[in-house]
Amino acid sequence: MNRQLEDFLERHEHLMHEDLQELVAIPSVSDDIENVKKALEATLDLARKYGFEARSVLNDQVGIIEMGEGDETLGLLAHVDVVPPGDLGQWTFDPFRAINVEGRMYGRGTIDDKGPVIACLYAMRAVKELGLPLHKKVQLILGTQEEVEWVDMDAYVKEYPLPDYGFTPDDVYPICNIEKGYLDQVMEFDVKDEEGSNDDGKAYLIALDVGAASNVVPDKAVATLSNGEQITARGRSCHSSEPEKGDNAIFELARILKERDLPHNKLLDLLYDVTEYFSDCKGSKLGLCSETEYYQGEFVHRNMQSPTVFKAADGKAELTVNVRFPYGEDVNRIIKTFDEWAAQRNGRTAYTDAQPAVFVSKDSPFLKAFADAYEDVTDRINEFTLAYGGSYAKAMPNIVAWGPIFPEEEDTTHSPNEYIDLENMMLSAKMFAEAIATIALSEQSFK
Repeated sequence: MNRQLEDFLERHEHLMHEDLQELVAIPSVSDDIENVKKALEATLDLARKYGFEARSVLNDQVGIIEMGEGDETLGLLAHVDVVPPGDLGQWTFDPFRAINVEGRMYGRGTIDDKGPVIACLYAMRAVKELGLPLHKKVQLILGTQEEVEWVDMDAYVKEYPLPDYGFTPDDVYPICNIEKGYLDQVMEFDVKDEEGSNDDGKAYLIALDVGAASNVVPDKAVATLSNGEQITARGRSCHSSEPEKGDNAIFELARILKERDLPHNKLLDLLYDVTEYFSDCKGSKLGLCSETEYYQGEFVHRNMQSPTVFKAADGKAELTVNVRFPYGEDVNRIIKTFDEWAAQRNGRTAYTDAQPAVFVSKDSPFLKAFADAYEDVTDRINEFTLAYGGSYAKAMPNIVAWGPIFPEEEDTTHSPNEYIDLENMMLSAKMFAEAIATIALSEQSFK
């Protein structure tokens, strides 16, 4: 690797940690627009302090940090919003007070995506400090609604010129040239019981409160009975792209209520049906289990589903199911299946949000620059891989997910005690700097 880039990053490592701690301290949960804007402005202020052009657009929905000029633009896409911390009782540390413990920085957003934002910013600083002419424009594009509906990037794509190619440091290593698609389907149900149907004197289920975000497997589910009693079930949260890594509290709640032998009513039956049809994350009971894990010889995985939000009160229930589908799958088939399942239970689809799967050719020149940087900095062999989560790679053409989690690392994205390994954060910064320098300092095209 370029020795000057490496020296700069190592000399500024302590500042990287300090900047990350300050950014994590802003509780920029996606629906807290005030704090999300604070996190965006804090990042832009850092960039200005380090000599970059930095501005916010679209009413502070997107931030742009840039350097260089040229006919091609390398884009780095990241985000400053985070998911809610969930059950604070499962955190050892304050989620919004980043703390360094034995080489790990703990806090909400450290790995998703504030640590990678800082790594990208310092990678750009390192290249800028070389003082050499840049033949490409480099843009760090910061979103604010990545963890929810992408109103930020949807608006940006319509209004602004897009980079020619690039990456988002929001998944895993090595290069994810294939990414699964994303679907949120919200279904509404009438669960009001007929008058007199619960007059036997036994307490029955009247309300549910489960989940805070559509892309997080819920770790807590609360049922309220007609006598005012509340029953709480505990699970283990994880990113909904790999629901098998967590324990969905919805299913645990159903198990507890069955042991209580509550009187059946519409809400309880709906809870049992959700458990029966959705506890198999591959969708076998619904007929959605993928026949194969390959598309034209490439590994693309399978359909994976998880109910993530389940709210019910006053005779109405709302269920959100999150699905990650492979390249080549017909998302309309999944939507239709859920439509029919809801209709059979006196329900309907209220809202659907879908993002396509991603497939970028391994032969793209810019991917060779990324692969070379990965191999040079880590002494590992690059292998193109599949991204299970949903990232801004879906927002624009020729964007791939690249980092920040190495294959052997624990993935604490969206989990309690989220952390980033600081040594690996430095490796990411070095890789990004090497790739930026290779592309931006060259006069050749990388399209």
